[in-house]
Amino acid sequence: MEFICGGDLLNFVRKRTKLNEPTAKFIFRQIIEGLQYIHSQNVVHRDIKLDNILIDLTNTVKICDFGVSRKIKKGEIMHDQCGTPAYIAPEIILGKGYEGFGVDIWSAGVVLYALLAGVVPFRQKSMKLINQLIIDGKYDEIENISAEAKDLIRGILNTDPLKRLTIDQILNHEWLKFDYLDENIKNKNKRKLIYKK
Repeated sequence: MEFICGGDLLNFVRKRTKLNEPTAKFIFRQIIEGLQYIHSQNVVHRDIKLDNILIDLTNTVKICDFGVSRKIKKGEIMHDQCGTPAYIAPEIILGKGYEGFGVDIWSAGVVLYALLAGVVPFRQKSMKLINQLIIDGKYDEIENISAEAKDLIRGILNTDPLKRLTIDQILNHEWLKFDYLDENIKNKNKRKLIYKK
């Protein structure tokens, strides 16, 4: 098994409190491209979270822990209650059945929020209260980030899975377009610079 010496994104973010936008953008784009491939194989992960995303010394992202993943058919409705509380999509909590890929996209939105804010968007003292926040889609907007980043988070954390952004819409979103800073991060000779606080 491949050794990923950079650890997981949870520790990566904790060491820095939160990430700047170019770094978060570079990492998040890889997560979404990874999900795009997973979904193309008709697999839904169902436990996307900071802890399950590893990063190596060249800042290449690896999605891990497929323990609750499942191969699905088009249009298949699932009823399994699985995932990590703060990352679970509202349709899973409601228990009325859900189609697969949208739940991974929601969880990826929670990851993006955590990358930029340093905390997950839905936090409370009890599971019941966390679940209610998720169902209502209530979270504090992150201060001091671009309007494009806020727009992307809103589009992904849409409580209606039919209105939630798709993988393609996310990848084509204004915030994920390359800019000069991205080019510096993309350059493999400079990737280790991300590891500086």
